[in-house]
Amino acid sequence: MNRLTLMLAALAACLLTLAGAGNVSANGGGSSGAAYAWTNDPDGNEIVVFDRAADGTLTPAGSFPTGGLGSGLLENSANGVILASQSRESAPNNLGGSDRFLLTVNAGSNSVSVFRTTSHGLDLVEVQDSGGNHPLSVTVSKGIVYVLNGGGSNCMGGMPNISGFRLDTQGELTPIPGSTRPVSGGALSGCAQVSFNKKGNVLVVTQRASDKIDTYTVDNHGIATGPIVNESTGVGPFGFTFTQLDQLITTENFGAAPFQGGAASYDIAADGVLTPLGPTVRNGRSDTCWVVTTDSGKFAYITNFQSGDISLYGVNPDGTLFVIDPSEQTIGVSGAGDLSLSRSSQFLYARNALQGTVHSFSVDQQTGALTPIDIDGGITPGGGALGGFAAS
Repeated sequence: MNRLTLMLAALAACLLTLAGAGNVSANGGGSSGAAYAWTNDPDGNEIVVFDRAADGTLTPAGSFPTGGLGSGLLENSANGVILASQSRESAPNNLGGSDRFLLTVNAGSNSVSVFRTTSHGLDLVEVQDSGGNHPLSVTVSKGIVYVLNGGGSNCMGGMPNISGFRLDTQGELTPIPGSTRPVSGGALSGCAQVSFNKKGNVLVVTQRASDKIDTYTVDNHGIATGPIVNESTGVGPFGFTFTQLDQLITTENFGAAPFQGGAASYDIAADGVLTPLGPTVRNGRSDTCWVVTTDSGKFAYITNFQSGDISLYGVNPDGTLFVIDPSEQTIGVSGAGDLSLSRSSQFLYARNALQGTVHSFSVDQQTGALTPIDIDGGITPGGGALGGFAAS
């Protein structure tokens, strides 16, 4: 166990100078919240912190080493960085957690880092072995953390698994003996994300290459059982989230085939078995990958990597989906990646993984429509393409 408390790192030169980070509060000093980007840098992974103003604008506020290494590659994964309380994950959707801790993975050094959020940014609590090779995604519920180890870049070429830990009130991790479980697709799974459902009794792992969705039931001791292998409705299940009634919503990228992107939804039984709630709902865009839903449960935002845009879906109370606007906003020619909603879903943030920019939008609570905040093409925090994003 490596326990560290870090002073604010030297500010990196970038297109926008990171100014005054030593005196900037990640959650105070006139700021309404914060946002966090995972650099995935192979020479030293970092979390870049932004202050979020009341109008949703972001101001770079420093960078904090994770104590590990990134892969230096564009990873097809989600939840590489999350905000959490000791009991529940809160990002990319605010599902009732808090921003007391930030957890992230270090794909290049096979570890997971835990930060405590503070008035001056982030303090690193510890760096813990991830329980496998090439960790790509992390989730937490009821003080239990699970990491998805891809085995290799983009979950291809190695043997992926999930592995569990207990998170205590101080932010320290303890491995759970007997918690490691395989991912069913093995070396060709293309696994993309691990997340607990809202109840915290089922873990979900999507596999975009094998067209499977693995589920694992989790007991009161944090031990996962499975995987239960579920066939996906369409092709290439990728990023996912949950409705307010705990139905599963997954994107489907159909092998990045042009104009074939879509999404699907499922009921989740207590035994982990998934029941489709309808056919794939296509959006006519290309390479659909990541998704978040608003706190109201009425809307879902989905990024399309090759199209470089965001699609707006409606979510019915029964979990079925419909397209409101297949291309709500453009955030670049290509590269639309991770999404995160601020608390209360006032603002949506989307990264362009190829251009290294973060785009900000205000959210109309009645219609779901997005209005750009940064009309100059998004903020560029430096450090290359970003590997993950979370907001409070």
